Amino acid sequence: MNIDYRAPRHETELEDTIECSIRAFGGSEHIQHLFINIVEHDPWFALDNTRACFVDGKAASVVQIFDRPMRIGNCVLRMGGVGSVGTDPPHRRTGYSSGVLRDSVRYMQTTGYDLSILFTGIQSHYARAGWVMYPTYSMELALPATLGEVPPEVAIEQYNPDRDLSALREIYDWFNANRTGTFARNAEYWDNRPRWRPYDPSLCWVAKRGGTTVAYLQADQWEVGEFGYLPQAEEAMIALCSHFFRRAKAEGVQQIGAPVPSVSRKMFEAMGCAVRGRESNNAMLLITNFESLLTKIKPLLETRLRDSDFSAWRGAIRIRYEADERTLAIRDGDIHIVKEGEAPKINLLVSQVQLLKLLFGNISAEQVIFSNGLEVRETGLLDALFPAGELFMWRTDRF
Repeated sequence: MNIDYRAPRHETELEDTIECSIRAFGGSEHIQHLFINIVEHDPWFALDNTRACFVDGKAASVVQIFDRPMRIGNCVLRMGGVGSVGTDPPHRRTGYSSGVLRDSVRYMQTTGYDLSILFTGIQSHYARAGWVMYPTYSMELALPATLGEVPPEVAIEQYNPDRDLSALREIYDWFNANRTGTFARNAEYWDNRPRWRPYDPSLCWVAKRGGTTVAYLQADQWEVGEFGYLPQAEEAMIALCSHFFRRAKAEGVQQIGAPVPSVSRKMFEAMGCAVRGRESNNAMLLITNFESLLTKIKPLLETRLRDSDFSAWRGAIRIRYEADERTLAIRDGDIHIVKEGEAPKINLLVSQVQLLKLLFGNISAEQVIFSNGLEVRETGLLDALFPAGELFMWRTDRF
């Protein structure tokens, strides 16, 4: 028996991997469309991003890597989203899936990916290949008894892609320009999205002021899927939410799911919603190239450093986690990323999940130092480089 872990070499083998995935996920018509759509409508699809175990030349287990440009602040990384992980039923419990995951990691490490993200309910399967659990947060809204009226200068209209798509793109780009975890969407992604991940067009609305689209909201049944608004247009955004909430209440719905940025909490509370936070542990992350990741966010780190009280600080910060280490050599506001260098003034020995939380702003330097028993006094410098923030991905962008 010949077992080979690799990408399909040609169209026939690609079709074989698609059929394998369809069988792995039950073979329904919906599943067939889902996997065909990946090939036809994902603008970043590449043959090599399909990783599979071929047994005697036939696909037995498959992983799809979704190539995505993901933001950390105003910098963009190459993120490999892992999904469509499935094994043909006759080949289950053979270790093939674990083998494909290890092959996928090697592939991402050698082809320019900085980071990988996946969503799962079986964390142990992916932990063996290096991914770590990363808590994410969303909200649940209890709708208020009364909702405010739509201001007379705001008009709520059903979304029409022929008319509104360019406005939505502009709003999305502005609203998410510095939002860690969101994708830098290209035109093809926007054009293909209705076919790539079909949605109910009757649950997408825009708010206009003076004939100009200033906000939008897309719902997924009785959950907020995605929204965005321009500067000084929060009132229009609130009007859109009120429109959606009224529809929900008319159907007897009193609770709305809101997997949205945490800064939105104040807006919902101002509307009279009771907001309850929810933690989820189904996200897992893996750093695939630490040096490349640091290199891409170096301009952001340098800007933060120069705008802080530590712009004149000189020295080295060594960051080490289970799989790798790098040193930030700092002088006159410039940062150089090196494998080895001068004796560091700051030694950060952390776990991968702590490092990720530090990079994204979900943990403070003091928490990292205390939990690891580190002898580091320059917490102010570290907080300047890695300020409080949040890793957030719109539900509509999941793979």
